[in-house]
Order: sequence, then structure tokens, then C-alpha cells
Amino acid sequence: MFGLLINPQPQRDESLLGYLQRLAGANGLTGNELIKAFQEASDEDVTDWFCTMTLPVSWSPVSCELRRPKTKTLKVWSLQHKRFCSCCLAESAYWKESWDLTLVTSCSVHGVPLQDRCPGCSAKMKRDAMLANSCKTCGYFLTSRSAPAAPAEDARAWMTAAMEARLRQEHISGGNDLAVLTYEQLHALSTRLAVRIVRSENSKPLKLANSGSLEISRELAQAAGEILMNWPRAFGDLLSDLRSTRSTGMDWKLASAFGPIYRDIYHDLQAPCFAFVRAEFESFVQQAWEAPLARRNRYLSENTIADHRWVSINEATRLTGLLKSCVQRLHDHGELASREIVHSSGRKSKVVDVIQLRELALLMQKAVNLRQAAKLLHINLERVRQLITGGILKFYGGKPNAGEKWLIDVDSLNGLRLERTQEPPGNTLVTVNYLAKHHLPTGRGLVEMIEAIQSGELKAFRDIDESKAAIGHWLLRPQDLAGWVQHALQKSSDFPGISVAKAAALLGVKEEVAYAMVRLGILWSTSVRRGRGTLQLVKPAAIERFRRRYILGPELAVFLGMSPKHITHHLWTNGFRPVAGPSIVNSPCRQYVWPRSKKLVDYLSWKLAHH
Repeated sequence: MFGLLINPQPQRDESLLGYLQRLAGANGLTGNELIKAFQEASDEDVTDWFCTMTLPVSWSPVSCELRRPKTKTLKVWSLQHKRFCSCCLAESAYWKESWDLTLVTSCSVHGVPLQDRCPGCSAKMKRDAMLANSCKTCGYFLTSRSAPAAPAEDARAWMTAAMEARLRQEHISGGNDLAVLTYEQLHALSTRLAVRIVRSENSKPLKLANSGSLEISRELAQAAGEILMNWPRAFGDLLSDLRSTRSTGMDWKLASAFGPIYRDIYHDLQAPCFAFVRAEFESFVQQAWEAPLARRNRYLSENTIADHRWVSINEATRLTGLLKSCVQRLHDHGELASREIVHSSGRKSKVVDVIQLRELALLMQKAVNLRQAAKLLHINLERVRQLITGGILKFYGGKPNAGEKWLIDVDSLNGLRLERTQEPPGNTLVTVNYLAKHHLPTGRGLVEMIEAIQSGELKAFRDIDESKAAIGHWLLRPQDLAGWVQHALQKSSDFPGISVAKAAALLGVKEEVAYAMVRLGILWSTSVRRGRGTLQLVKPAAIERFRRRYILGPELAVFLGMSPKHITHHLWTNGFRPVAGPSIVNSPCRQYVWPRSKKLVDYLSWKLAHH
């Protein structure tokens, strides 16, 4: 094409611009002359010339960019800003094709950052420096070995290795995620993720001034490398960061919450090769987006919209088949996780966790009302109410309003089973119903007696023909009960208890927290008349009961090994719900209180053993 006498063969990884400069030098020409001739040649001449040699893989796309430059920003090839590794130039004396890639900012052979300035005079490198591998300003030879440079950053080195691997091998078959992307596709994904790390409240097109310079390329490679080398965890962290830094008062729309990256994912990265990016975004939405999703969303998949857990109360009733009043009861009692959405217009709405609601709906299918519970337990209605108040029986939806029924968990009834055999002969035994009526204090004592039986403090029997849960027909020795009443009830009644303030000190909480727990029934108290007023006193047994059934933040922090301020988010993310706290509408308390369930204890034991 050029009609030159000397035509050396290009190296297998040599830059097209570098070869043109080397070809010009071998024939006594200036590099700019030969580059200009190459740019002005016809396509047929360029194709014929390329057929005379074995081409490096970059020459075809670089030729297109060199002859017909594109106007878009963040180009794959950075041909105006020359960068180099002096060690490579000293060893091989030619410019490598990978140095022209925008996101290649380090040398994969020597592990050092690439340079774009003369080590002698700090002048910017131009194309003419490639002719003799020397600076045209001061004459400094770029092949001269300078002082050892610091190693390249891990994220930048990772991005360089990823781009060069894809440059050498265009496509990796047999995969469906990051590994199969070509270098052009990896560049497109990397630059969009990197640029969106810069917080912006606007939604302008992707623009970045002077993006081909090594200074800007390093920042892009660092940001993209940190995300992609730790995919998908770092991608989720980026989305969380973007979500937390943007305003929450914008109708809770995905486009408003995540900004331009939402359009990037579904519009500019819509090629099938980026399906894994969309899948990770939708997985993040499923886990972290605590607001409804529009059913007419044209970006998200149907499964993501259908399986989303946060919906309005009306939608939750439709999906579960429960009555709206029942869902409202669960919400008001704090058993159903909810969020309050504040729209830009000032309107507020509630959303609930439909997955948790479905789990509750399955449990509530076996729930019984007050009369059914009394029949199963063989006790009267008032005694059932005592067991409910004492926390022996679990129920759903709180205390029912007029016209509504109690929803008592049948599993808590079965939990009262007595596994003892038929009573021994020669003993005078009487039923729990008889003892409760004639020996226990009026309106109290049944809860304590059941707890004493379950703990083994009191010995009870049952007839083998009776139901295991028929506590009204359980049998006890009257003398055993008399001794227990004297020790457990009468003695404790002589000791009225301590003040709520002292109870707060024993539990390690503020006084207002202790009063809130008393008001909510979490910490039991006794009303004692003092003159014309009434004083709330807490018995030691109530404090021990609280410690057995509930757990507070400082103790959780010890088990989990984290700051108490991070406890709530961590446990909420793992499916644990507090019974009281600042965000619990119907159980307000300045400190979160968590039920000491078997599931939570097992989780804390596991965390303590593994961390």
C-alpha cells in the first residue's frame, strides 16, 4: 500500500500506531506522514495491506477508530493519549496493543503502573515519541530504566488482566456471566458502573471529560475493578450506597431511588450478555427494596414483580385471601413487618411483608377461639384468659375488638402436654380445676402453677384416657400444692417488689424504657396502693421472667460481635422481629426488645461459634 522498501513483520501484540511509527523510522519517514497516509487510504488498499501480514487482534478495530473516529465518550481505545511501560520498551523495543485500551492502566508483566509523561521533563507523551522511543521535548530515552515504581493497585491490575485476557481470546464459551464478556462488552459494563459511582442527582447521558487520559482511566479502572473483582457482593454494596445517598421523598420509584444506573442496566446494557447484571439487580430489589413495585413496570421481570414481598395492605389481602380486618390486626399488634411510604405529595401509605403474612396465614389456619381453647384445655374462659395474659398461650392479632374473636395458636395448646403416666395407687389426687377453684388466690396463681408443673417443681399426673393437653383434668397431691402455694405465692405476696426505676437499673436500661415495657406488658408489674395513689412495683420473679423470655441490644452485641447500633438492621435482615422498639407502631419503646426464641438462641450460638 505504501510502496516502501523495508517492511518488517509486526509483533503478535504490537500496537498499530506503534508499528506505523516503527515502519516510518525504518524507511526514513516521519511517523505523522505515514499515519496520515494510512488514514487517507481507501478501504480496499487497507484490506490488501493487512492481508500481507499476520495481524495482531487489535488492528482491525483500532484501524476503524483511527480512520473514522467515533464521537462517543468513554471509548474502548484511547489513541490520543499514549501510555507505556519503560521496562517493556527496554526489553522488546515496541509499543504493545493493550496499552491503547482505555481501561488498561498497568503493566501485566512487571506489575507497575503505566506512564504517560516523560520521566525526564514530565511532558505529555505524543505519537511522535513512538518513532524512536524517546521524548521529543527533551530527548530522554523512554527505554531507560528509572527507579522502581510502586506496584499497581489491585483493582487496576485486575482490570488490566481482565481486558488483556479478553483481547487475546475474544470469547469464552460455556459460561453465562462475567467470564463470557468480550473486551468491548467488559469495557461498556465497567465504564458505566465506574461513572455511576460519582453521585449525581441528574440523569444526563454518560459523559466524562478527558476520559481517555491516563489520570481519568486510572480512576475508572480502580472503581470498576473494585466492583467486578468482588462481583456480585460489591455490586450490591454500590446499589445500597446509591440508594442511601439519594432522596427518599420521590414517590419511592426505582428510577428516582437509584438514579441513572437504573436506565443503564435496562436500556444501555440490554444486550443478552448483560442478563446476569439485570438478574443481580432484581435479586437486590427483592431483598432490599422495601416499597411496592408497579405491576406495569416494563423493565423488571414478571417473576420479580409477582414475588416482591412489600405490598399494600389491600394487595396483601388479595394475595393471601385473609380478611382485611385480620391483616390490620396483625399489623397493629406488631406481628407483621410494615413500612410507611411518604410520597412527594405528602401522602402516606403502608406496605406490609406479604411473605411473612403468608407464613402467618398458614399458622392461623389452625388457630382456635377462646371457647375452643377452653374446651380443649378443659378449663373455663376466665382461666384461658389468665393463660393468655401470662404468656402461656400464644395468640395472633392482639386482643380482639368488639365483634372479633381470639386467634389462639393451637401449637401453644399442644405445648402444655403432660407426658406422665397414670397416677400411682394409694394417693389422694385432685384435679387442677378443683385446686384452682379452692386453693389458689382469686384471679391468679394458675399461670405460676402451670409453670411449676412444667419445670418439675410440682409433680402432676394424668389419666391415660385423658388428652395430654387437658390441663383442667391434670391431677396433683393437695399437700404438694399447699406447700408450693405457701412458698411461691404467699411468700411472694408478702414482698411487694421494687420500683420500676430500680428494675431498670437491674436490667441495665433507662427508666423510660422500663416504664414502656411495663406499659406494654413485657415486664410484669403489680399495682400497690400507697395513700391516695397507686404505685407500680416489679417483683424479682418478673425480672427473671423478662430475662428468660427477652433479650436486649447489649447482650446481642456480645454474641454477634458488632456495634449495638447495627444490631437491629442485621437481625431484621435475617428474619428476626422485635416485640417492641422505636419503629414498632403499636409497641413504642426507646430501645428494641427481642423475644428470646429458640430460633434466635440457635442463631446467636452459631454466630458465636463461627465468628
